[in-house]
Amino acid sequence: MIWRCIIQIAMPSFTQVKLREPAVALDPERLLALEIPSRQVDYSDRDTLLYALSLGAGFDKDLRFVHEDEQRVVPSFGQSLTFDDSWMDPTGVDLAKVVHGGLDLRFDAPFTPAGSLELRSSIVGLGDKGEGKAAIILQETELLQEGRRIFTTLSSLFVRGGGGFGGSVGQQPEMNASPDREPDETFEVATRADQALLFRLLGDRNPLHALPEVARAAGFERPILHGACTFGIACLTVLQRYCDGDPARLSRFAARFSGPLYPGETLVFSFWKLDTGISFSATTKERGLPVLDGGRADIRA
Repeated sequence: MIWRCIIQIAMPSFTQVKLREPAVALDPERLLALEIPSRQVDYSDRDTLLYALSLGAGFDKDLRFVHEDEQRVVPSFGQSLTFDDSWMDPTGVDLAKVVHGGLDLRFDAPFTPAGSLELRSSIVGLGDKGEGKAAIILQETELLQEGRRIFTTLSSLFVRGGGGFGGSVGQQPEMNASPDREPDETFEVATRADQALLFRLLGDRNPLHALPEVARAAGFERPILHGACTFGIACLTVLQRYCDGDPARLSRFAARFSGPLYPGETLVFSFWKLDTGISFSATTKERGLPVLDGGRADIRA
């Protein structure tokens, strides 16, 4: 499985970074008219087992996610199949100025442990934060199995300096706010010091997550955990605590990336019970800083 991934860091940083190069506004006509070719993606049970293991699933949590007997697949795995930045090349979008702002996943059917899927992707909306400021690209991607859609992701990509193209157009990211009350439950999930080194074996070999000198150059004290890994940990946690470990019960999972997590730190989740499922956020126990916010999990009865 080949997985190319952009850096996922704290969202506030993109508005505060002073660009060394002149800001270049996005070209909305080119982006919205872009035809991204559909493609086939294949994955094996090794990929789905490694994904769950790299999120922390195991003997003390749920063997069904990390062993092939009656295997279940953590549904956020679908995101690892969808990202492809090659479409940016002809659009003028500079990958070096892109950070991942959030994900909104919809599940129509559980993933099989291994399979072959058709991937269809398009740009469905652009957000304009103003001249010299950020822009948002909202990319929708569907995964289909034998013509049947099983997974959809809405990915919010923040482009530093890409604003000022004339105003927002098309679909915009949905903003989910946590209830204005104390959470119904808090729960801690410890991460391992080597977790980023394990997660990178899925394909995201960005040195930011492995090499101390690269992390320091990017403004971090040491390598950070992949945002996609933190997101997956949240999905696995909700699956285990509120869905009885059954992927078929989870119909939607969304969150915004609001800050980095260092491998070895502990995630502190806050959960609010809703009629449709769960609202959640996450902070670091050690630093007390936000990591995920605007979390939403819709759960089938």
